[in-house]
Amino acid sequence: MKKLLTIVAIAAAVVAVPLALAQNAGQGQPAPQQGEQADKAQSEADAKAKRRAAANAEMKAGGQQAPQKEEEEEAKKKR
Repeated sequence: MKKLLTIVAIAAAVVAVPLALAQNAGQGQPAPQQGEQADKAQSEADAKAKRRAAANAEMKAGGQQAPQKEEEEEAKKKR
């Protein structure tokens, strides 16, 4: 039960942070066209990270180990 609560708390944090950032993003001066493209890329990356975190949490809740190989490949791509 404690693990389930921990997973739920982590999932809630993963969802809440991008939502808070999105709410604050509308404040301030409008971004130029290039900035909009960067924002779109960042939001896509955030969405992908949320999906991964949720999938990893579900796997851990089911007693399975999270896939390490995919994480290592992503780290290599970022470098």
